[in-house]
Amino acid sequence: MREFSRDFGRTSAVPPERVVREGEDGTIGHLMRQAGATGRETAVRGAGRSCNTQTLSPGTVLDNYRPDALPRFTGDDHSVAVPSGITWLELEKWLNRHGRSNPVLPSYLDITVGGNLSVGGFGLASVRSGIQSDQVREIELIDGTGRARRCSERENGELFRFALGGLGQVGFISEVVLRTVPYRPVTRAARIPHTGLADLVDFMRNGAQDPAVASYFGMYDRTDWYSYVSYDADIPDPAGPAETQPVPDYMLYSHGETTKKLHHLLEEDTYANLWVDHILAPSGFPGFCARVEELTHEYPLSDTLVALYFLVIRRPPAATRFVLAPVVDAPVQYLIGIFTAADRSDSRAISGTRRVLRELLEACADAGGRPYLYGTHDFDAELLERFYGAPALRRLEELRGRLSLTHFNRRAFGGFRP
Repeated sequence: MREFSRDFGRTSAVPPERVVREGEDGTIGHLMRQAGATGRETAVRGAGRSCNTQTLSPGTVLDNYRPDALPRFTGDDHSVAVPSGITWLELEKWLNRHGRSNPVLPSYLDITVGGNLSVGGFGLASVRSGIQSDQVREIELIDGTGRARRCSERENGELFRFALGGLGQVGFISEVVLRTVPYRPVTRAARIPHTGLADLVDFMRNGAQDPAVASYFGMYDRTDWYSYVSYDADIPDPAGPAETQPVPDYMLYSHGETTKKLHHLLEEDTYANLWVDHILAPSGFPGFCARVEELTHEYPLSDTLVALYFLVIRRPPAATRFVLAPVVDAPVQYLIGIFTAADRSDSRAISGTRRVLRELLEACADAGGRPYLYGTHDFDAELLERFYGAPALRRLEELRGRLSLTHFNRRAFGGFRP
């Protein structure tokens, strides 16, 4: 039970009464129906990478971590039907063996497909292909009565738009059908150094927009500012100071490098991880970043900051208007991740960091941005309405009541309910 009492944030312990697992304890439909009948608070947990108790429950935890689950191709367009409990790491390896790949992947892959899509999902190739939820053709969604529905833009479209990015608030995502692209065994990539934040942001707004760029992320690791870019194989090297190098299995390489760099935070339970990501339009991004940089020179971020992480997001022109996903109404959007950590015994550093992250959450709302819901966000009613609008929040609660889900994933907003 101890494993299921904390999430990646490790700031709170919420021991569950019971943990159930598909197959061992019944079908997902049976488990959802059983939890709904008892009224016991229930949460779905994949890899447990939430930072603010979103995947914890004092009642029932539905363990959906299934890295050995098997995908299957469906149709004649190389779409793949994927059990939601498989990790991106295992899915990508399976696809590569069959000559295919995911269009968009995060730099860390040992997280479940369903959990990641339930918060929207970003990745290095978001600079070209949008968010991970933009790659979803269809999902199977199970409500609190155990009923399964196929949801897509054409069928049960409202549930589709609430489910992807909504952190499981309108049902359990049991299967997803994803778009795939041809596998590239070798990718040309380059590390580009920057003189500071202004230089990195300028590159995001200009250099990363080069049509040859296939993927992008930026980083400040407390020592250096830099960007990593990869390029299309059939486009000549772009002009500039960076020298590209061939990298086999680029996304698996990126995952390995991320795992090594963050091993102490990912695996050692002595740290409290307070991570947040904010997505902003071009108009609000520079000012928000400038405020973040100011705060990094002051306590507590001067002590607790681990890294700043940056992405460029360009969504397809006809992208689905997901209701709660971390996207804004702009053709090009920017993400800044603020990753902090403190010893779990250092209550002053933890409380101080939470205070600063709350200030930045308000600044994100002021700038017209949105947060990534897995993170350490301290919401209240006013902030939720500023981000999502009162009509959408009312409709969310109506759907939860209609689908017998008022007990389900109640901590999606960090414990606060609209």
